Amino acid sequence: MIEQELAVETADGPMAVAVRRPDGPGPYPVVVVFHDGPGLRRDVYDIVARVAEAGYYAVLPDLYHRIGPKIVFDLAGIGRGPGSPEFERLMAAVGSLDDEAVLADVAALLDAVAADPAAGSGAKGAMGFCVGARLTFRLLAARPDEFVAGATMHPSFVVTDEPDSPHRSVGRLAAGLFVAFGAADTLAPLEVNAPLREELARANATVEIYEGADHGFMFPGMPAYHEHAATGSWKRTLDLFSRSLT
Repeated sequence: MIEQELAVETADGPMAVAVRRPDGPGPYPVVVVFHDGPGLRRDVYDIVARVAEAGYYAVLPDLYHRIGPKIVFDLAGIGRGPGSPEFERLMAAVGSLDDEAVLADVAALLDAVAADPAAGSGAKGAMGFCVGARLTFRLLAARPDEFVAGATMHPSFVVTDEPDSPHRSVGRLAAGLFVAFGAADTLAPLEVNAPLREELARANATVEIYEGADHGFMFPGMPAYHEHAATGSWKRTLDLFSRSLT
């Protein structure tokens, strides 16, 4: 596997991007991976490496580059929940994300990797966790001719009261989708995501609800890691990419 670290210029300064891809000349289909709230850390880099090992040109942008390069959080502090300084710092970082700005970041990122002959120019995929799920849906809606597959796990901040709430576009997506919910998700409970699930019923989507899985079930470094939910989600995701990205 080839590992690269890029500094991609955006309208708001440089953005760190991790690239992981198979050995060999390619081209390999591009998959954009959006990290979750706690940001860049080993768990997320391991996800990107696993996507690359499956045969894809995986790219991971630093979503928080506008408030600091590769900012990190104390997971133990986050785990103390609302009211704790680190949890509130996390929520402030999530709240700083502007969807349109992130889409512009992705455009800059794709322009940068287009110069690499190992990066495929055809159908692309996206993968996101927590707030990264919201951004995955935004990306699929914004670039439907290019991004034909999306996988999201423990989606959060997808259902809002705004007229342009991300969930409202999901039922119209032509892209293949896999969406995984934890039945025991305490940050984004099933009832909160009910409007999203209604839209998914109208889309080209495979949906799994994993009993006993809480928010963050994909990441071994998180207390909520749920092996059955993570393993099942990986299988569904790679099956989706295999069908869609040729």
